[in-house]
Amino acid sequence: MNLNLRIFIILLMLIGIYSIVKVIKRKNLSMKYGLYWTIIFIFMLILVIFPNIVESIAALCGFKEAPNMLFLIAIFILFYIIFRLYITISKLQEMNRSLIQEVALLKKDNKK
Repeated sequence: MNLNLRIFIILLMLIGIYSIVKVIKRKNLSMKYGLYWTIIFIFMLILVIFPNIVESIAALCGFKEAPNMLFLIAIFILFYIIFRLYITISKLQEMNRSLIQEVALLKKDNKK
């Protein structure tokens, strides 16, 4: 990988980590999800700084090209994040339904 490209990607990763910290401080993102994204950015930063690690792991796992392994890992990480978000959405929908029912019961009691 070209040195200029590596420096550019490193700067992007550092800007990304800084942005995540700012968003967490403003309370627009929970610490839980911010931690996920921070770990992903740090992991990517390590892989950019030490590209030989990727090639070694890819060879050990039987991949012919290291980028193929990285794309597969990225797809699995994105699937995991989507799955976790669907779990959160399901819990929030259940809580919303429960709150609507409670409000309806309270309104019914107040009319009496």
